[in-house]
Amino acid sequence: MTNDHPNTIMVVEDEFVIAMDLQHMLEDEGYEVLGPHVSVSEALCDLADDLRMPDAAVLDVQLDGEDVMLLAEQLRLRNIPIVFHSGHAKPEDLEKRFPGSFFCAKPCSAERLTQTIARATQT
Repeated sequence: MTNDHPNTIMVVEDEFVIAMDLQHMLEDEGYEVLGPHVSVSEALCDLADDLRMPDAAVLDVQLDGEDVMLLAEQLRLRNIPIVFHSGHAKPEDLEKRFPGSFFCAKPCSAERLTQTIARATQT
């Protein structure tokens, strides 16, 4: 693991193949992955463990009909950068509700996602 980027990224994604792809992509880049979590409640439980705070989070916006905004609010309260990863959400709506957040449209290349995570964690 190099020290030129944060170590731990929380991944919240309910589609198994995409979740595994994100996990492997991030691990290949040297990140430790918290998750992937398939639900908001699962991710919130992980956030409750203060020993495992992520340096950033990659969130799918819709988790099997579940709204991820409660989790995003908790991340924002902890000053954890958020990268929304969605094929349905409007980036401008997310930016309005979560100023300073980032957005990657699905599908997203590994290079684009890791560059976005790097930008998110530099602010």
